[in-house]
Amino acid sequence: MRRAAIHRSFVARAAASVAVLAVPLCPSAAATANPPPVPAASTTVFQVPVRFVEGCLSTVFACLGLPSLTTLTPTATSDAPGTVTFATEPSPWASTCPDVTVSWRNLNTGAVGATALRRVEPGYDPPIAPQDRCRHAPATALTGSGTIVATADVGAFTRGGPAGVGYRLVFTPGIGTFQVH
Repeated sequence: MRRAAIHRSFVARAAASVAVLAVPLCPSAAATANPPPVPAASTTVFQVPVRFVEGCLSTVFACLGLPSLTTLTPTATSDAPGTVTFATEPSPWASTCPDVTVSWRNLNTGAVGATALRRVEPGYDPPIAPQDRCRHAPATALTGSGTIVATADVGAFTRGGPAGVGYRLVFTPGIGTFQVH
């Protein structure tokens, strides 16, 4: 019995000595919580761009050419938690530049909303660069975090009158899905 008590006493003293010596010899590292990483801004191009044609049918005046297919590509940038900034990439082939309406739905929370991307008037000093003919001002929406589904549309219309008829036909509305943190 005596031997076991001596052995336990020796082990206890050795452990106490190591603990006493380790405190001043080891650098002190305060435990701190790492702040959550700030997500980098991520831009998602809509998987389906907006495609439309706009023109006129005149009975009095000649139209200025055949209507062309115009493509606008919306983007969504999530740069702050729960917010998305919608924009469009410049379209050098746009014959017209209508406003774009973006409607969105958060699939996680059920929140819905819409925002308008308004046309930015180009400078009127010629020549106007092709990428400046059709630009839109970005718009920010508070979507909340989660998976967002958005559609972009320019709206179809027909106008009639004594001088002729104008029209816009939407072939495909823009569609995009993306994550917001």
